[in-house]
Amino acid sequence: MRKRDPSRSLLLMTWLFMIPILCVLLLSAHASAITESDKGTIVRLPDDAYLVPEPFVYEVKENDNLHWLAAKFYGDARQWVRIHQANREQLRHPSVLRIGQQLWIPPNR
Repeated sequence: MRKRDPSRSLLLMTWLFMIPILCVLLLSAHASAITESDKGTIVRLPDDAYLVPEPFVYEVKENDNLHWLAAKFYGDARQWVRIHQANREQLRHPSVLRIGQQLWIPPNR
């Protein structure tokens, strides 16, 4: 009976483990700048496309959240704090929005 070399088995196991990881890395390197989300296709527009010169009222729709609204109106989801501060009297928690709720969207100037 032939004796197995443990280092050879370890090398084979390492390669079998690494192949899926390498495939994911190679495929993600060619990812498109356009991504799919539950709201539809998001396309990066020029910076001036996100100009909100005056405040306005927005009616909350199904699946809306402050991050998505900030990305939609300001081009940056991190600006959700701006919308939250403008509506802090009616928003007890930033992640709880009611359908039909009226939110002030402040200007981004």
